[in-house]
Amino acid sequence: MIGNYHQLTIGQFIKCKTITNLEQDSVMRKVKMLAAISGKTEDEVESMPINELIEQLKDLSEVETLKPNDKVKMKFKVNGKRFECVWKSQELTASQYIDVTHFCSQDIISNIHNILAAICVEKTWYGKRKKYNGDKHKEVAELFYNEMKISQAYPIMLFFCRYLRELERNTLTCLGIAVEGAIVSLQNGGGLQSLTR
Repeated sequence: MIGNYHQLTIGQFIKCKTITNLEQDSVMRKVKMLAAISGKTEDEVESMPINELIEQLKDLSEVETLKPNDKVKMKFKVNGKRFECVWKSQELTASQYIDVTHFCSQDIISNIHNILAAICVEKTWYGKRKKYNGDKHKEVAELFYNEMKISQAYPIMLFFCRYLRELERNTLTCLGIAVEGAIVSLQNGGGLQSLTR
């Protein structure tokens, strides 16, 4: 049985947060959370002996007030595969940036796995980064959802979200400079020939 939130996968954590947001009754909320992370039905959880139920419920309150570990590990393993978080804006590809902004525009907590799958790239066994492949995004996101521990994922998410605004500002500045350059080029006639071909 899961002893505390550090042992929860991203998927189990998301289920627990959803239950926390929807269920008002504190006892029923914990029963539903226990069912979600143990694979038991709510009826099975409710039929447990009270002392066993209390023992298994006591650490679930941590899930509702998640306090992340201060250590952020940008290089990690999930199910034997090595990954590295690419958080510097100049190192993200355009497709990574598009995927990240798409998932960040939705509910961030329920998309932790999708955001991480966009900013983390797999590494070879000798440590070289592989290229980001948007076609494999869903596969990597499912791996993170089912196997990655929330205690590993949450600090990376917090770190990345703090710098996301800076990333957006830098990207908009670069795009603005590129547009200004294109306008000047068109005004000087430099780009008209290529546009009319």
